[in-house]
Parts: sequence; structure tokens; C-alpha cells
Amino acid sequence: MGEYYMPAKDEGKLKQLMTWMKEKKRPRPSFPRAIQIQTTSHCNAMCLFCGWKHTHNTQPQGYMEDDLFKKIIDETSRHFIGRISPYLMNEPLMDKKLPERIAYIEKNKRPFTKTKINTNGALLTSDMSERLIESGLRHLWISVQGYSQKTYTESMGIKKFNILENIDNFLNIRDRKGAKRPKLSITTLDTTIVHDELEYAKKHWAERDVTFKIHQLDNRAGDDISNLSSNKPKLRRNCDLFLKQAYVLYNGDVIICCHDWKRTVVLGNLKEQSLKQIWNSENFISLIRQYQKGDFTNLKICKTCTG
Repeated sequence: MGEYYMPAKDEGKLKQLMTWMKEKKRPRPSFPRAIQIQTTSHCNAMCLFCGWKHTHNTQPQGYMEDDLFKKIIDETSRHFIGRISPYLMNEPLMDKKLPERIAYIEKNKRPFTKTKINTNGALLTSDMSERLIESGLRHLWISVQGYSQKTYTESMGIKKFNILENIDNFLNIRDRKGAKRPKLSITTLDTTIVHDELEYAKKHWAERDVTFKIHQLDNRAGDDISNLSSNKPKLRRNCDLFLKQAYVLYNGDVIICCHDWKRTVVLGNLKEQSLKQIWNSENFISLIRQYQKGDFTNLKICKTCTG
């Protein structure tokens, strides 16, 4: 997804075009270019670097109603949107209906729209692998935060170390079915726990011809990660996530960012409004302009966010 910027109030179309041509930044669209949808808020892990460990007992949790999910997909399918991801701050495979939900997206979306989920893969059973492949899912990203029982459990709080077996099994099922999708990518955070295993990880995934990405750690908008990161993260400024992507909780609340685990900035609810109405609301626009001015009075999560 490209970079975006927020045009000034009086900025005309010509200047926006010039900015696009010179700086390769597009003006904020009238509808998000991507959307993450939390079909369930639950997770089966307790990762050291994740906000779930602080909020799972302090925030309401639940599953998205079918009618609400379909309402969201029906609206997004009427717009130019590059990606629909039915997950947000959760473990998507906790939703037993997920393959059917993905199939609904694939049936109704426009041809250029991609579907993608990020999962820790611990629940990627043979049955779930079969159903995800049959759903039409385009991209499957699996987060592997340890390549031994010790590091895996320490990082993620999951005692059963079956992740590598699950992934090999998924690849075998996909090959047996002659399917090209979903395209598989493996991601690992470069933490002090797993750092010494990264060379092994590169070789392991190269041997399987699987895309492997090493990502740097961020503080999820405020967590103390000093003991997990070998690099000192810099404060995130000039963030453009809320210029191109929407984030929907299981109850229909639209929040400002995927790092807002405490749900401090709720922009509206999709049971009451359309996504387009919320995206273009005076409140949302005002918050973006406050952020641009460095005013974090109403955006405390942005003040300490690193990336």
C-alpha cells in the first residue's frame, strides 16, 4: 500500500496531483484503502510484546454478529479497497466461522481486493488448513516467535510447540490440492529472545521456499519493551495509518489504530453509521489535524508510540 498525506483544508486538486507526482504521496481517500475487522477479540497466546496481556481482563470481549459482518463487507465491496483483513488485535483462528466469513468476502468483493490474515498458527489444524484453502483466502501470514520449545513458549506463552509441524502440514495439504492460494509468509520479530535463532529461521524457510520476513519490534503505543529490543525504538511521527486504513472491533466500534488496545479513541459504531460516514466525519478529520500539529491531547496513544 502506498503512502498518503492529509491535504490542507484549502488544498486544490492540482496541488494534490503535484504532491503525488513529486513526493509519491496520495491525498487521503474518501474511503479507506484497507480494513481490519475483528471477528472475535479472543486470543490463545500471551505474547510478551503484545497488548493482549494487559487488556484481556480489562476490556469487554466477544464475537462479531453475522449481520454486522455482512453489513461491513457489503459496504466495502462497493468501494475501491485494496485489502480486507478479518482480524484485528486477536487470533483469527479462534473464530470457527472464519473460513466461511472469508468465503463471503471473496464472493462479494471486487476482483482487485485481496484478503489476508495474520495468525500465530497454533490452531492451524488439518481441518482449518483445508477450510482456509477452500475459502479463497489470498494471503496467510503466520507469526512464529520462537524456533525451539524454550524460546517459543517464553515469547508467546503457548506451551505446545507444534507450529513448525502445523506449517509443514499446511504446505503439504496445499500441494496435494494443487492450490496456489493462500500465499504463505512467515514473520518473526527480532527480539532478544529469538535473535540467535534468526539465521536458523532463514535457512529453515528458504529450504521450504516460503517467504520469510524479519520485523523490528515496536512498543504497541506505550508498552515497555526495553528488555526485548536490542535497538532503541524511535518515536513514531508522521504516521499515515489512519489516512488509509480502518480498524473495526467485534462490536462495530471503529477505533483509530491497531495499537489502541484500550480502545481510547472510538470514532463511531458501524451498527449506527456507515464506514464512509465515520471515515469522513468532522471528529475524525479534526483528530488527524491535531496529530499533524503535534497536539496529543485527544490522542495519548500516539504520543508514546514507536515504530
